[in-house]
Amino acid sequence: MTHDLLKQLGYVDMSRVALHGHSMGAYLDVATASAYPTDFRVASHTGGGVRPAQIVFGPAPSPTQAAGIRIPFQMHHGDADATVPLSYDMRLDSLLAAMGVEHQLYVYAGEDHLQVRTDATALGRIRVWYAAHGMF
Repeated sequence: MTHDLLKQLGYVDMSRVALHGHSMGAYLDVATASAYPTDFRVASHTGGGVRPAQIVFGPAPSPTQAAGIRIPFQMHHGDADATVPLSYDMRLDSLLAAMGVEHQLYVYAGEDHLQVRTDATALGRIRVWYAAHGMF
């Protein structure tokens, strides 16, 4: 919906729209980037990923729901995250590699679910990632 609203404004450069989310927002990033593979320039998230095959339902997207991702995607995850397991982003990392999608996964030692979203190093890496992909 936000994407559609931005289009209607008439002054937003729709060729320079990125996705970024944390936790549930990260799950939405994955699903949105997959469902609309040409509508965004680049994506990033903290504390997200895809759920394992043995978990049939849940808020995290399935690998099938992530299969349409084509844009560069950067992931950040704390290895002490007790809310969203690091294995979720590791699974997305493997999926993106298998699909040949440009991506990066950074793991932050000792950081929990909330710490990684405001980590200065993560925020700096996101800025560099966006700049490298033409956001500014």
